[in-house]
Order: sequence, then C-alpha cells, then structure tokens
Amino acid sequence: MVIIKTVTALFMIKINIGCGRDYREGWLNVDISKDCKADAYLDIRKNTLSGSWYGEQIDGGAEEVYISGVLEQIGSNEEFIHALNECWRVLKNGGIITIVVPNAKYAIAHRDPMDIRKFTHDTFRYFIDGTQEYNHYGSVYGFKPWHALSIEENQRHILTVTMRK
Repeated sequence: MVIIKTVTALFMIKINIGCGRDYREGWLNVDISKDCKADAYLDIRKNTLSGSWYGEQIDGGAEEVYISGVLEQIGSNEEFIHALNECWRVLKNGGIITIVVPNAKYAIAHRDPMDIRKFTHDTFRYFIDGTQEYNHYGSVYGFKPWHALSIEENQRHILTVTMRK
C-alpha cells in the first residue's frame, strides 16, 4: 500500500469523466457504459470516484477533471449536484475542471433526445463563488464554490467552461 501511494504522488492525476470514445492516455478514463474503453465504470450521478488506478480514494489529489457530454444528461437535481460536487471533491486546491456542454440558446442543445438539462453562459454563475447567483441560490442548493477561468463557445455553439477549485 505504501508503494502505491508513493507511485501515485509521482504522477499528475487527470480524470476524464464520460470518456466514451475519447480515451485519453495518461488519464483516469471513466464512463457509465461498458461498451466503451474506460479504466473505471461508474455512474457519476450516484457513485464516488475511487482510485481504480491507485487502490485508494482520490480525495483532493487530481490536477484536472474533464467532463464532456455528461452534465446535460443528468435530470435529477440531487444527482446533478452530486456529480458536480464529486468533481470538486477529487480536485486538489487550484485544480481545474473543464466542462463541455451545448449552449441552450441554439438548436444543438435540443437535438439529442438524451440531453435534458440545459446550459447557457449565465448558468455557470450559480457555481461561481462571489456571484449573486451563487450567493443567493447555488450555495443554498449545495454546490461547492468554483472560481471562473473562462467560458468559450465554438462555431457549433458548444460551450467549454473552465473553472478552478
């Protein structure tokens, strides 16, 4: 066990949640579906991320979390809060999360029948510490506090949101 912990400390932990066909070498690739290649199979809506690579929980040790095509498919508020807070839990202080979701202002967000939660640029203000939306609502809902780094939108109207723990 001590050897495993020593090895863990030597590597930057990066987690790719909802990896699907985007398997990333050097990352902990996680997905709910066993039909895709992943290092761990779990439901981020309900489960905690444990160190499948390391044999221990990844509490505050990850440098980066990438989550694409997942959050828009979580319908339950409780499960959505759990998923976002689980990302916060596994990140070290100063760790980065990158969220990729369709912009609800455009048709792309309404095409996929599995997409049930909608996002705009302003949605993320509910997660950002110090904003009126976070102070009045997000913190009361139970979201952990994030710090905004950037929100970018590509030509297909896909939002890429980067926040820091």
